[in-house]
Amino acid sequence: MHRTRLNQSLILTLSTAALAVLAACGGGGDTASTTPTATASSVTLQTYITDNLATEYSKVWVTVKKITATDSTGAVVTLLDATATPVVVNLSSLADVGQFMSSVTLPAGLYTQVAVTLGNDVQLVSLDGATTVTGQLGSGTSDFVWNVRNLRFDTATTGQLVLDFNLARFTYSAATGLVTPQVDVLSPADAFRKFVRQQAEVHGTVQSVDTTAGTITVNDSRLGTGVVVSLATDAVITNESTGSTLTLAQLTAGTRIGIKGTVTPGATTADPVTVTATVVHVESAVTRARGEGTVSAVNGSLVTVKLSDANFLPGSDSVVVDISTATFPHGLASDLVAGVAVSFRGQVSGIGSAAVITATTMDVRGAASNTARQAHPGRTYVGSGVRGTVGTVNSDGTFTFTVSSASATTAVPAGTYTVNAASATYHDGTATCLVAGATVKVVGTLSDTTLTATVLDVAGCAGQPHSAQHGKR
Repeated sequence: MHRTRLNQSLILTLSTAALAVLAACGGGGDTASTTPTATASSVTLQTYITDNLATEYSKVWVTVKKITATDSTGAVVTLLDATATPVVVNLSSLADVGQFMSSVTLPAGLYTQVAVTLGNDVQLVSLDGATTVTGQLGSGTSDFVWNVRNLRFDTATTGQLVLDFNLARFTYSAATGLVTPQVDVLSPADAFRKFVRQQAEVHGTVQSVDTTAGTITVNDSRLGTGVVVSLATDAVITNESTGSTLTLAQLTAGTRIGIKGTVTPGATTADPVTVTATVVHVESAVTRARGEGTVSAVNGSLVTVKLSDANFLPGSDSVVVDISTATFPHGLASDLVAGVAVSFRGQVSGIGSAAVITATTMDVRGAASNTARQAHPGRTYVGSGVRGTVGTVNSDGTFTFTVSSASATTAVPAGTYTVNAASATYHDGTATCLVAGATVKVVGTLSDTTLTATVLDVAGCAGQPHSAQHGKR
């Protein structure tokens, strides 16, 4: 019987509020063990997931429905309940990335077991994207529950529980169509230090708006109350029903919004988690599909997107997005060429590989908003980014940059440029990663010899050290 190992790992990390930014992936490690101590009556626990890249498959899609924990007395608490709207995850999109999944208050104490309920179907996309195989975690059609037993997780002495969905030790049998999982418990010390970013999807109700600080406070059924959404410099608020652009002052309490952004932990344990967003969507009742990836083909108003992330099981490596009625928070339809990164929201018709998304919004990663284009008409969009090496880093948010490569969609000749990174959003790494010799990908606009970065990727840098990111324990 032919059995293929899925050379990936997914890590689920549970953390107290004091340690909001969490662990990175690994392929094994010591089992966590703690000794119970006196503690408060309840604690706040946040749930994240993360993963490594595949070598056998380009994408592995799974559906997370529920996560529970059992304490030493046998009492069960729910950490995540997504049974009504399951969370679809492409594990390979979470390479060195922590996905914020939930925040709950639970009784303090010693926990000895965690159960993860997954949808039975697992979609495996080949490395070339040509083939998608749907396997199952168990026989039949019911959900699959994986129990991790014999834990000793004490919320008084350890801030994280790291569950490693170790796909390097998963196997897939082509004969039976079954994927056999393996879940390990890692030492938190082994799991930390590798995140290049933390991200979250917020779908909740606006509680308050602070136009001075440029923030929105949101209650989310999964992420908890008081999630603070901070707007990036070039952030856009769009109304999906009308296609109009809104100002922050036009948002009112009770409005339902959706965003995906970068998570920043509070400076102290009492501070809320902040999510920095480039696009805030006032959600339409008919919006069902969300996804992101890179454009692979354009045929009129039909854009084929090679998916890296989505909230639905796509059934193949790509999906067709109809942009004929879509609004563009950033960029233009003319910016959509092969290799450009995009995200979209809209309605889905059809299933699996036959699905077509009628987009309400199509956002071009790193492109300027309409307001920014009007303010700087001479700037040219740098489509899929340019890579190069950092030279001199200046205190004013600029640095010199020697271009080493640019894709066919980017007309940036080799040479040295000045990069204005003062308002950039970091997709990988942080501003502390900008040092002489660092390898950087710049997405943004070009004017003469100046690149104005809207998105920066700093290769191989997880940002600030653990102690700086998380504060004192």
